[in-house]
Amino acid sequence: MSSIRTIERVQRLKLADSVAEQLERLILEGQYSIGDKLPAERALAEEFGVGRSSMREALRTVESSGLLRTDHGVGVFVVSNTKKVFGPADMYLDEDYTVPDLFEVRLALEREAAGLAAKRITGKESSRLQDILQRAGSPAISDDEFIRLDGELHRGISGASRNPLLLHLSESIAPLFDTYSHRVIRLPGRRAAAHAGHTLIVEAVTAGRVRDARTAVVNHLREVERDIIEFLNEKEPAKH
Repeated sequence: MSSIRTIERVQRLKLADSVAEQLERLILEGQYSIGDKLPAERALAEEFGVGRSSMREALRTVESSGLLRTDHGVGVFVVSNTKKVFGPADMYLDEDYTVPDLFEVRLALEREAAGLAAKRITGKESSRLQDILQRAGSPAISDDEFIRLDGELHRGISGASRNPLLLHLSESIAPLFDTYSHRVIRLPGRRAAAHAGHTLIVEAVTAGRVRDARTAVVNHLREVERDIIEFLNEKEPAKH
């Protein structure tokens, strides 16, 4: 009985790999654009002629290649049309980087991404950024949900830059900020300040104001950096 289950599992994985290859090809060939929301899992399974479990495995595979991003409760979106060329942030974790080091790199990447996005963003991408911003502004959502939407917003802007390398570099360092984000967002006024910064960025990007978009990103990230450094300094044990 166990051998039969193993065979079924192998067959399903092979089928999922085949579907993943087809889906990747559709994205890489431009059948789906950056920012597009994929059909629901059930509809995709019917379209590819496979079961939902195989479709789910295929989506995970394509997401791991950097082409898709799951926005839980909303759907699966195309975030790149070039396969990932950089590994995860774990490759950087053994290095002795400071918070200013990290923010210098993030600022350089996101400032340029925002400027390019202001020139190249589509109407569909603008609508999606505004939708994310609106959801993030709800006082009913948790801090964790706010942080998740924060990430979606920044990824959306990087994707709208139409430069896959900018997107991949930003994605590769984003996890390095997760620990700080979850701690600092709970500081009084930090969430409101972050949302205000995001609002200025989105307004400038969607209006095509290149200089304002870059300035808004710089101001926002410098404010976040300052709050993180202050938080870390307060947490340091006193020296005797």
